[in-house]
Amino acid sequence: MPLFRVVLLCCLSVLSWRSVADTLWLDNGDRLTGKVAFLEGGKLVLETDFAGTLSIDVARITTFNSDEPVLVKLRDGIQHTVQLAESERDGQVLLRVPNRRPIATDIRAIRQLLVPRPLVQDSVWEGDASAALDIKDTSGNEKRDIDIDVTSRLRHGRWRHDWALDYDRDYSNDVKTSHTLDASYDLNRFITDQWFWASSVQYKRDHINEIARQRQFGMGPGYEWWNTALGRFETSVRLDRAWLKERDGSRARYDALGLQWDYRRFLLGKRFELFHSAETQVPDDPKVRYLMDADLGIRYRLTSWASLSLKGELDYLNTTDDSGYRDTRYTLGLGVGW
Repeated sequence: MPLFRVVLLCCLSVLSWRSVADTLWLDNGDRLTGKVAFLEGGKLVLETDFAGTLSIDVARITTFNSDEPVLVKLRDGIQHTVQLAESERDGQVLLRVPNRRPIATDIRAIRQLLVPRPLVQDSVWEGDASAALDIKDTSGNEKRDIDIDVTSRLRHGRWRHDWALDYDRDYSNDVKTSHTLDASYDLNRFITDQWFWASSVQYKRDHINEIARQRQFGMGPGYEWWNTALGRFETSVRLDRAWLKERDGSRARYDALGLQWDYRRFLLGKRFELFHSAETQVPDDPKVRYLMDADLGIRYRLTSWASLSLKGELDYLNTTDDSGYRDTRYTLGLGVGW
């Protein structure tokens, strides 16, 4: 290959890398390149190819830039969607406001920085899997609890696929107190950037309680209130049809109006993740007022892929007679994320 072509290819490769890389300059003279994910709470999160996701104290950053437009929210309430350029003065960045001269801004004056998420063209797959094992409870009784929880999400364009699997088996003094398998699959089609049509299929197998099997199908509209590098929040309303099989062999079915919500929020530079999801149903059964299945927890990222999570779960049935129940359990488990 001629020397000219070799030099040209090398130059193009360097330019293409620089076109997609953001750069940070630190107070010790180091320079880091990657992709700025967000800035909040005095931490800037940088995604790199060489060290994964880094959380950097803003006080250590002298200046930085961004090759793509970002949403910058200042502490005085003003916000801009601009590109950022490095400043010659330490502790500042330049806001490249269209049709205006660059504005020098103190980095400490930035309350929040977010990268707008475009429509996903390539497939994006993410998920978490955790396992919890308890040996004794606080009263000293012999207790063996196993809880395996797997969630996964695949998004491509305006389609999104959600899978969830929850397996639970509990023993107390060698007596089995819980043994369930709960699986679900959701197919969502985004009509706009935020409105979507949701359809859901669920299956639950219970080896202990009166209802041995439950199958459920539902669909309805949903709305994604936000989905950024800091987290997401969405709600949906569904009309559900459920088929039940009780332990004595009898069968039943009912219709219900359901409300779902899902909340995720990263804290302290993605070191912690607060998560909460719930499903509430109002069935057409005069004996049942409503039922709820909810969880609330926090996940601590040990590494870029390993985590420690503390989760509380609530299973609640409100009825007009004495057949209602309220089950609450807490688990501490290790998991992996991708």
